[in-house]
Amino acid sequence: MGILRLLRSRRYLQRILLYFNLSVVGMLVLFSFSYYFYSKDIVLQTQKEANEKVLSQIKYNINYLNQIVQNIAIMISFDKSMIYLMNAREPDPFTKFQTLRMLDTVADSTSFVDSISVYSGASGQLYVGGSGPWTRDHLPELKKMTLDRLQEAERSPSGRLVPMRTDKSSPNVDLFSFFVLEGHPSNGSVPNAVIVNIRPQWIFDNITNLNELADHRDGGVLLVQHGQALAYSGEGSAALGETERRQLSEIIAAGQPDELEPFSVRRLNGEKYFISETGIGFNDWRIVSALRYDQVMGRVESFRDISFILIGLALAASIVLSAAIANRLYKPIGRLTELFKRNSPDSGTGEEISKTQDEMGFISGVYELTLHKLQLAYRDESRNQQIVNDYFLRRWLTDSESITEEELKTCGEAYPGLFEENGGEERIWQLAVLALDPLPQSGGLPAVADDLYRFAVGNITEELLSRSCPVRVLDMKNDFMVVITRAPVSADSAALRECLAEAIETCRQYYRRTFSAAVSDPVTDGMSISRVYHATVQQLMYRLLFGAGSIITSADVADNMYRQDAAIPLEWEKKLGEGIRARDLKAIQAALDKWFEAIATFPYDYMTFAVQQLVLVIKRVLREPVFASHFNSVEMQTLGNKVIRSDTLAEMRQKIERFLEQVCQAEREAQKEDKSKIIVAAMKEFVEKNALDVNISLQSIAANFKMSPAYIGRIFKQCEHVSVSDYITGYRLDKARDMLLGSDFSVKEIADYLGFNNASYFITLFKKRFGITPKEFRMNATLEGEKSS
Repeated sequence: MGILRLLRSRRYLQRILLYFNLSVVGMLVLFSFSYYFYSKDIVLQTQKEANEKVLSQIKYNINYLNQIVQNIAIMISFDKSMIYLMNAREPDPFTKFQTLRMLDTVADSTSFVDSISVYSGASGQLYVGGSGPWTRDHLPELKKMTLDRLQEAERSPSGRLVPMRTDKSSPNVDLFSFFVLEGHPSNGSVPNAVIVNIRPQWIFDNITNLNELADHRDGGVLLVQHGQALAYSGEGSAALGETERRQLSEIIAAGQPDELEPFSVRRLNGEKYFISETGIGFNDWRIVSALRYDQVMGRVESFRDISFILIGLALAASIVLSAAIANRLYKPIGRLTELFKRNSPDSGTGEEISKTQDEMGFISGVYELTLHKLQLAYRDESRNQQIVNDYFLRRWLTDSESITEEELKTCGEAYPGLFEENGGEERIWQLAVLALDPLPQSGGLPAVADDLYRFAVGNITEELLSRSCPVRVLDMKNDFMVVITRAPVSADSAALRECLAEAIETCRQYYRRTFSAAVSDPVTDGMSISRVYHATVQQLMYRLLFGAGSIITSADVADNMYRQDAAIPLEWEKKLGEGIRARDLKAIQAALDKWFEAIATFPYDYMTFAVQQLVLVIKRVLREPVFASHFNSVEMQTLGNKVIRSDTLAEMRQKIERFLEQVCQAEREAQKEDKSKIIVAAMKEFVEKNALDVNISLQSIAANFKMSPAYIGRIFKQCEHVSVSDYITGYRLDKARDMLLGSDFSVKEIADYLGFNNASYFITLFKKRFGITPKEFRMNATLEGEKSS
């Protein structure tokens, strides 16, 4: 029990034993089955060749016998005395005696010939010669069988051996007869014939002797005709027994008798047999050999059983041998496992791993766990050190004048490429301040969080710039990132701008978002880096002027930064107010052009102030009574907030110009609407005065007002939501309704009076509008009046 418990705890040892034994047993099983199937194929092929030899010899013997019998029959049929005997009605006794004597001599001189018969069609007599035992004992039966066969005119055999049976229901053959006929007379009489009767035991004993010579001790060979086995039951013969012959016949019948299969396996009552067949070449005879499958494959099956026994013995031996070898191999693994268990960094985790895995899995798990913890510790240490390094570098940027030598030395150790002195070469730094541009308002990939995007921008920029010079991209923990480069002596701002432009385009392609950058002038004094950093941040503010994705240098904004006068002339305010009051878009646009061209030259702080001043001018004008509806609108109330929140001056101008266009457009639409109402009112008045005119139409109205029919038709439909013709028809129908109530005119008279073409058309239109005919309308009105009175 102790050994089993120890083995159960050593899973790696179990695996060694299992794999070793499985490999041994697998090889044995593979080899045994391969050898078994190979031996099986060899035995089957050998048995097939042996059967072919036996059947070929039997076939040859039977064909040789058939040839001899055929020669004897033909020889007798051509003999003159035989011809005389077959054609004489009353043959001469002496000649008859001599002829029969000759038949006896020929029949007795051949061992396998039982008798020879000659049938005379002229006399109707069957002459038999020979002293064969079966003929001697069964002469009447022979004559009867022969005459019955000859009288079957359609089936009379000629030139082949025919099995003759006294009992047709039995497969036993009494004789094999070879018939040679002279031809069938036209009157249907029995033809002349020579019949050679062969002893059947000669054929069957020949088959049996060859079968025994081939050592077929558990099978037999049959002669088959038309799928039926032929047999012989003579005394003292070596033929098959009745039971064996019947069994073999059933096996053959289990196949397909009309098809010749040289070699096949068939079943009878669940038992398999090897069947070999060959055709004789005449009489539709086949020779069939049947052997028991177990008898043929017995030795191969014994080899299979022995193989399983050997596999079992080999498995037992391999277990013992592998246990001894595996124990020796396991000892260093066991000692290493115990060592890991005692010194595992986390005992709880180690015990959990050891319960679910083998020893090697436990060792690998502890190793991976330890390595993972070391990597985490190293990563935390690197991150903490990076945080410290970035802190000192950030402090150098923001307050370089107060940084200590020790802190500056720490920066040099952390970033040697930026601070180390190269052979006395002067150190030159160049800064670039980056800021993320706002998200686009439409289309593109899903928005990326600002923190992730800042991280991506820093990595992309640092990778691109590091190809040409030492660089560090530093997140300032506010809205900016700073690129610090150690520039060569001969470098200029153009190289840095090209790299930044490539980084911006890369971010645009992958993230559908950009950033803006401001590039400083080269600086050699490390103590003045803070002043350069703040100046570069001030440069970046001019993104309001250059737009998203811009790269701004000090030269680009020098005029703006050093400008002293930044004011909008009072005359420009008056010009803008006059343009708004006149609803003159061209004047408004010209005024806005002047404003924003001037604002673009202002320092950054004055730009937003000037734009707010522009919004105040617009609000002051819209306070006038004529613009009261626009001043109180939501667009006017939110205009200032929208403009100030814009990212560029161009966007600010666009929002202000769009708002003023709406103001002017609204005034023009109001004037246009008043004009349309006046035209429609005049058209309605014209229709009411001329409704009884049959010729009134849109064209006649347009001609009266001297306007285009399409124009006044469109205006009328926009205001009244019906066409002019439908309005005319509706007005006439309303008048018809009043006339039906207040007059005694007939329906036809009212239709003619109101200008309808005919009464039927009037009735259809009236019913379509009011749901009932004019007569029904008048009748209902009359009944209601009577009820009310």
